[in-house]
Amino acid sequence: MGYILGAVVCGIAAWQMRKRGIHQKVQQAALVLAAGFLLASAFWQLDSSSETQSQVGRNPPGGGEKEKEYLIDADGMLEQYPLTIQIEEKKLTKEQRQECLKDAKQELDVLILGENPSLERVSKPLYLPEALQGGAVTAEYHFSDYDVFDITGKITDTLAEPVFVEVSAELSCQGETCLYAFFVQAVPRDKSKKELFAEKLQQLLASENNREDTEFLQLPKEVDGIGVRWSEQRENRAIAAAFLGLAGAFGIICSEKEGRKKKEMERRRQMMLDYPEIISKLSLLLGAGMNITCAWEKITSGYQALRKRSHMPRREAYEEMVATLHEIQQGVGELQAFENFGERCRLSVYRKLSSLIVQNIRKGAKGMQRLLDTEEREAFELRKAQARKMGEEAGTKLLLPMGMMLVVVLVILLAPAGLTFQA
Repeated sequence: MGYILGAVVCGIAAWQMRKRGIHQKVQQAALVLAAGFLLASAFWQLDSSSETQSQVGRNPPGGGEKEKEYLIDADGMLEQYPLTIQIEEKKLTKEQRQECLKDAKQELDVLILGENPSLERVSKPLYLPEALQGGAVTAEYHFSDYDVFDITGKITDTLAEPVFVEVSAELSCQGETCLYAFFVQAVPRDKSKKELFAEKLQQLLASENNREDTEFLQLPKEVDGIGVRWSEQRENRAIAAAFLGLAGAFGIICSEKEGRKKKEMERRRQMMLDYPEIISKLSLLLGAGMNITCAWEKITSGYQALRKRSHMPRREAYEEMVATLHEIQQGVGELQAFENFGERCRLSVYRKLSSLIVQNIRKGAKGMQRLLDTEEREAFELRKAQARKMGEEAGTKLLLPMGMMLVVVLVILLAPAGLTFQA
């Protein structure tokens, strides 16, 4: 009753919320709560154990026993006492058990055939059901010749001619047992043309093997007028080689991609390291009175001179500056050349430098020196942070070698002690 009352209250509350325009989510929550109370009421009615019972239904024969839980009320003795009882299946009378065994024999006569046409010609496995009559009767089987049938009823492959075998089925029904015995005729199964041909070939090989004083085994070239060609079976390594080649090609592609990635990372790292130096040189030359183009040409000419004397390795940032100078010399506008420089470098700091230079060309040199000084300080701070990061990475890479060295040292120290204890 309480569950139904709760459902009614929640339903009325949801209706009032909708009428007053309260938030829709709150209305939905109230409706869900009402539905929960209704469901609880239904389950309470189903699960209520207050109903007094005087009898419990049994399972039919073969259905097995079942288990039920009850709460016992006994006047003055027990109150809601839990008790679990086992209810056995329906018991049959002696006449009913005998009738059930008789019906089980007739059922077995039909089922045991399996896919065979009759018991007089059995060439396929027998079907041996463990339960008959809906489970009321259980059966165990035995064969008089296990060289013909195995325990599952399958005919062995060694059978060469028809043979009679006795099958015994021990049937049980609630303690009542009987032995049902009958004979089946097992016949060799019908073999396909391929199997017959292979058997003849095996017979010819067996007779050839029995020949005396022969250094070679002569392989038959013809069986019943059918030509036979022999080829030694070898391991098919072509597919493995093809897969190996495919894996190698995939590995090369991946390694090339990884190589390009590493090369790009190295390029970015090198350009980031050179950026503070380039900013410093530009700031110094602009402070000396040069314009941006002359300062650019001065820096690139110095780099090229060092490269010719092999005093400096290739530096990607300076190479991009050389390419920018060549564009200007070939007639490309300064604005476009410096914008192209920022795009080719593909780094935010160089794009920022490109923007500063373009702004300087468009609006004049006023304030350019101050901007470059600020950028120089920021660049050196960035380089310090990059140096710290590289140091941390180098320390991480040294952990594995140091761990291996520690293991070697421990082995050197502990091995003599272990040998001493053994001695």
